[in-house]
Amino acid sequence: MTKIGEYKGDGTWPFVATSEGDDIIVRDTHATWFGGTDDKSDNGMTASGISTRPPGIMGCALPMDIGNFAPTDGSPLRKMPWGTIVQVWAPNTNRIVRIQLIDLGPAKWACIENKAAIDLTQAAFQALGYSKAVGVIKVDYRIIGARKRFP
Repeated sequence: MTKIGEYKGDGTWPFVATSEGDDIIVRDTHATWFGGTDDKSDNGMTASGISTRPPGIMGCALPMDIGNFAPTDGSPLRKMPWGTIVQVWAPNTNRIVRIQLIDLGPAKWACIENKAAIDLTQAAFQALGYSKAVGVIKVDYRIIGARKRFP
C-alpha cells in the first residue's frame, strides 16, 4: 500500500521517492557516473543539450517518467525541468553536492542492476570523495522544490 507522500511509479522500480515539504527525496540508493571522454557508452550530449565532454562539468541524470520513453517508463519520478537543483549526499564520506539536472537516466535495467537511482557526472561523483574506479556509491538525494510536480 502506498502512503501519502510516497511515490512508487508503476511499482516495478527498485526505489521509492517520498516528499518532505516542497522537496522529493530518494533515500538509501546508489549513484553511478557518466560522461567524459572515457565513458564509451555516452555520446557526449545530454538530453538537455549540455555536453558531458568538458572536464569539471557538474550535473546529474534522473530516471524520470517522461512518457513514451521505454527506458524510464513507470519510474517513481516525474518529468522535471532541466536545471532543477538536486542535492546529493554520500553518507560514507559525509559530502554533499548541489548540482543541476541535465540528463535523463539511468534506465530501469541499470537501476535494477546497480541499484542506482541517479547518475552523476564524473566531476560530481569525484566531488563526493570517490574515484571513478569505484563505479557505484551509496547516496541519498533531494530534488529541491519538486513536490509541485507530483499529485
